[in-house]
Amino acid sequence: MNKQQLLSAAAVTVVAGAVTLGAGVATAQTFTATFGHPHQNYGAMAAEAFKAHVESATGGDLQINLVRHGALSGNDREITDQLRLGELEFNLPGAGGVAGIFPEAQTHSWPFLFTDRVVFWELPKDPEYFQITRDAMLEATGGTVRLLTLMENSVRHLYTTKGPIRTPDDMASQAIKMRTQAVPMHQEVFTALGAAQIVAVGAPERYTALQSGLIDGIEGGLASAWDAGLMEVANYVSLTGHMYEYLWLMVNDDFYQGLPPEHQQAVDEAAGIAATVSNALAFMDSDAAIQKMAEAGNTIYQPTAAELAEWQAVAEPVGRDFIEREVPESYIEATLAAIERTRERVAATRSSAGN
Repeated sequence: MNKQQLLSAAAVTVVAGAVTLGAGVATAQTFTATFGHPHQNYGAMAAEAFKAHVESATGGDLQINLVRHGALSGNDREITDQLRLGELEFNLPGAGGVAGIFPEAQTHSWPFLFTDRVVFWELPKDPEYFQITRDAMLEATGGTVRLLTLMENSVRHLYTTKGPIRTPDDMASQAIKMRTQAVPMHQEVFTALGAAQIVAVGAPERYTALQSGLIDGIEGGLASAWDAGLMEVANYVSLTGHMYEYLWLMVNDDFYQGLPPEHQQAVDEAAGIAATVSNALAFMDSDAAIQKMAEAGNTIYQPTAAELAEWQAVAEPVGRDFIEREVPESYIEATLAAIERTRERVAATRSSAGN
């Protein structure tokens, strides 16, 4: 073999060796996911916190693209279906966007089930109950949707153009025409509370419907009512606190199971961070909204304990009847037991803090 042949053979050997070495070097796999979230400040900021932690904890190997629900669809149920089909990786809907695939989600909207915000925040931290809820959702969705956490969406109150509305009798005497969410339990509850009529009105049309007299009342969270400008046309606020509702942070389970364990851990951690952010901001936004309402001259009425008992006496049995028709008894019992454990845990924490 001459010198030229030796050099050529050596070059081939070096290149082949480099290829072999290159093939043995592990290349980090990257993932991209879309996260659908609501427009409200607390939901949007919870999504931002989730994204920040996941991308930091994974060194950028899992990228989160945030998209508001309005850009995905005008229908919450359709967005949840996108999650089930794997067209969307993460979603953060309210109970209305979950109930169609998981009726148990309606349980937490049971009127006056919660009267303490801290108990409401702490319930998802009950490990036994959270596992029951996660397993039930996986089963109900054919193994397609995995629950990551629950966080505050709203504490719901009453806003009317006539008033003040102190008790259900006032609803009837003022012949209040109500717009509620397109959720059967909400409609049944307000019919029982004395609404003259339940009128189907989309969220974007609430302002003009109140202004024109098509409806006289709406219900929902304080921040949402203020941000939508509804208090320009609905002068009266009744702080009934009749329902507490969660946002449900969910992930497509096939996507989640396809992530490396360390990425799954980052997602789980980010869910907890997002819940803390949403709970804190929902509280702050509600507090700021009620101050703005007062400054704007809206009439804000806080029902007495006796008056709240009248609301509860009517609404709670109607909610119970609806939930017992829609939700397995075992899940209702698990919910009530977990709430009692949570109340005891919160009471113990408060007691120790006071010592």
